[in-house]
Amino acid sequence: MKNSIKILTTIITITIIFNCQKGNAQDKVVTGGIFLTEQNFYANKLSYPLNDPDKLQLNEFFGSKSIAVVKHGEKTKLLKRNIYGYRLHNQNFRFFNNDSYRIVDTAGFMLYSRQRLVQQNKGYLPVETFFFSVDARQPVLNLTVANLSNSFSAQAGFRYSPESLFNKDTDLMAYDKQTQQYKIKYLYLQQKQPKTAHTTL
Repeated sequence: MKNSIKILTTIITITIIFNCQKGNAQDKVVTGGIFLTEQNFYANKLSYPLNDPDKLQLNEFFGSKSIAVVKHGEKTKLLKRNIYGYRLHNQNFRFFNNDSYRIVDTAGFMLYSRQRLVQQNKGYLPVETFFFSVDARQPVLNLTVANLSNSFSAQAGFRYSPESLFNKDTDLMAYDKQTQQYKIKYLYLQQKQPKTAHTTL
């Protein structure tokens, strides 16, 4: 009888420990990680997944060419030119020329934003500046009417839209709350849709 009680107690203890370990594993939320390639980005495949209290050291203020991933107290250095980007706090970023750009929108072509220090009346203040690239691999360019016209020179239907509809470069990031998309993206996707043929009676 005593042996049966001991066995039962042991089984219950093991079950409790297993369930606690399972619960702790499920409670670990991935807070970030590294995209080694653009293919990994599109596949949503993270390397070096980060859980609390892991850290991602970006070293942006000193023009560093590398970042560091700190997991379980061990630091791993990675060159920015060897990785595509990273995720941090549910936001995705891409590296280009050792700078990081927040990925704002991927429909049709890539839209990015980045904080830049701009001279104001009271000194330098951070201002959000916008950029784009034709796809995930192409160079990151300032979002201007001229750059869009040059990058999409073969797509006349879209190229003429920014030139005629936007008065200045800063208007390019206008957001349409009704369609819940950036107006420049709406124009691009509309131009890419197949044209329906008109029949004559």
